Amino acid sequence: MGMVIPGATASGLDPAPRFISTPRVATRFWESWLLQEGIARVGASELVGRWQRLVVVAPHPDDEVLACGALLQHHVAHGGACLVVAVTDGEASHAGTAGHDALALARQRRDESAAGLQRLGVPEQAVQRLGLPDGRLQAATEELRARLAASVQPGDVVLTTWRLDGHPDHETCGRACAAVCEAQGASLLEAPVWMWHWAEPWDTQVDWTRLCGLGIDAGVQALKLQALAAHRSQLLPRSPTLPPVLDPALIERAGWDTEYFFTP
Repeated sequence: MGMVIPGATASGLDPAPRFISTPRVATRFWESWLLQEGIARVGASELVGRWQRLVVVAPHPDDEVLACGALLQHHVAHGGACLVVAVTDGEASHAGTAGHDALALARQRRDESAAGLQRLGVPEQAVQRLGLPDGRLQAATEELRARLAASVQPGDVVLTTWRLDGHPDHETCGRACAAVCEAQGASLLEAPVWMWHWAEPWDTQVDWTRLCGLGIDAGVQALKLQALAAHRSQLLPRSPTLPPVLDPALIERAGWDTEYFFTP
């Protein structure tokens, strides 16, 4: 990924950059460290009640799977209402490669997203596609907030990417959802997706006390991985010289038996 995002904390300090490149910590070490630290485990019903609507705000196609595919599948399978807000169509994931056709890629990624969500049991009518610019969400913050405010209802549980995740679109969605949830009386959960690449255990930019884990059973985990497999454009090399967008570490984390979220 190779992008630098200035650090930020609740105090407004800027202690370190968040650089998404080769993971600094092996996936297996993260697993053992999280277990050793005793990160709180919660049940799905503690995160979103059966009668609450789960609103998943995904910056790009595939983020809905990576962030919370298991929780989303579990909620829908148990009769819960949901709304998946696809913020961008992911048309910039192959920018700079020979023959890159942004419109064609956007169509492909919408189709991949629809196929993945179908495997999670999400009905087509529960998906809202905003078509905002991939990679340039910060400039569209006001429009994003307005569109979310029109959809989010009091009592909803909104789940999006963490506002310090490292990818600018992920962070923009995190901040926008936080503002909308506060105004609308909705609850907020934030999922770290790229954080595991740039962070290290005990990193001071991460409030580990807010992190909780949702255990995933084998059947739900299989459905999550099937949903991720639908995103072929992100799993295949972008060109003869560029690797896939989703690297082995991220795919390995998608196979964890736990999904992690930051609570308020």
